[in-house]
Amino acid sequence: MADTSSTPSSADFDASDRTTDTERAVHGTESVAELRAFLSAYAGEHLGSPIRTVRFRAGRIDAVWGVELDDGRAVVIKGHRTPAGPDTVGALDTIVAARDAQRYLAAAGFPCPEPLSGPDEIDGRVLTAETLLAGEVPAGRASATRRLLAEGLARHIDLLRARPGLREKAGPGPSWCRYQAGPWPVPHDPIVNFDVTPAGYDWLDEYARRASDQILTCREGAELVVGHADWYAGNTAVLDGVLVGTFDWELVADTEAVIAGFAAACYAASSTSGAGLSTPDEVAVFLQDYQAARGAGLYGRERRSACAAAAWIIAFNARWEVGMSGGKGEEGPNLTLAREHGQDYLDLIW
Repeated sequence: MADTSSTPSSADFDASDRTTDTERAVHGTESVAELRAFLSAYAGEHLGSPIRTVRFRAGRIDAVWGVELDDGRAVVIKGHRTPAGPDTVGALDTIVAARDAQRYLAAAGFPCPEPLSGPDEIDGRVLTAETLLAGEVPAGRASATRRLLAEGLARHIDLLRARPGLREKAGPGPSWCRYQAGPWPVPHDPIVNFDVTPAGYDWLDEYARRASDQILTCREGAELVVGHADWYAGNTAVLDGVLVGTFDWELVADTEAVIAGFAAACYAASSTSGAGLSTPDEVAVFLQDYQAARGAGLYGRERRSACAAAAWIIAFNARWEVGMSGGKGEEGPNLTLAREHGQDYLDLIW
């Protein structure tokens, strides 16, 4: 999963202000003032109005600016990071697919931003713009939030079934969804390297492989659908108990059980409840809520593929922690989950 929670930022920048690591990776500039001028020119050309104020800057993978234009519209401008490895080829196609899905969902009344422009290629950068939706990031571990997320996931998967050709365009999703080549895909950010596992973590390679094998065995022959690849509380907004916004639309084409398992592993993560992934019990209760939302249970092989998909997300995030520390730092929370409860995820019963 990718954490792109919003970080409030002043509308007035001093010329000495320095961009974030993500902004530098995406835009290649250290000056916030220079970046603002570039984005304002983009807004003027593609949205018909330059930037008046900046409401927030955010993002750990893509560089996200929430802005107000001179004409009063509130929009989000996103600079997309070029994926690592083989994902570079076809990256624009996946963005186009996500924009198509957003337009379709917004027209159907689903609470996602309406695309306004893009993907636009400018000076070697890829930009998109969409409407800014207001709301509060929910407390991910609240039972009401969990039910809203389960319902929203079931609803948008069902809506997107009717969109012709979307499964083929969406593809296998970002790196944290790519269990098929096991144990590890090329990571979505070059700050970590999955090529060589540090000494003492061979058990994690084996665990990821078992999760991958269980998914592949149990999903064989099942229908492929399309869903949000990073469905968790930090990518949503709620107002008065209603889901009013869903963000960072990257798509994954997989079985419904697998996509539900991905979400079950990370649904609670948000800026208000911390970045922790789900315990086995939390995975099970999310999947119970998902079954209620879709109006049908997950049975037999579907259940085993769903719980293995959750296990894969735990394994991937644990491997990320190992990569960040080089295997020499203090053990992170996701690595602890994998070490202490790995088999519990794979054997979940609910």
